[in-house]
Amino acid sequence: MPETLRKLDVAVLSLATTIHRDASNLAPRETGNLISSGRIEPINGKTGYRVTFGGGSIAYARRRHYENRKNPHTLHYLQKAGDKNSRNFARYLKGK
Repeated sequence: MPETLRKLDVAVLSLATTIHRDASNLAPRETGNLISSGRIEPINGKTGYRVTFGGGSIAYARRRHYENRKNPHTLHYLQKAGDKNSRNFARYLKGK
């Protein structure tokens, strides 16, 4: 992998890691299962990563992202984390 692409990959992974951390802090935590289902996955064929929550027995992750009457402050937890951190992508390219 050329040096420029390697640096880009490191920056994107660092950003994805920060988004995952912040989304985990913002997500509903009643049992902790939703938070522990969070993961960072490489996007096949591209320089990029995907931050996801849910899957398997945590089928309610998408619903909790868009709907939560009990804890409305946790709505859009993944989107909020992505918006907050993606604005500063240049910092990640420079190595923070």
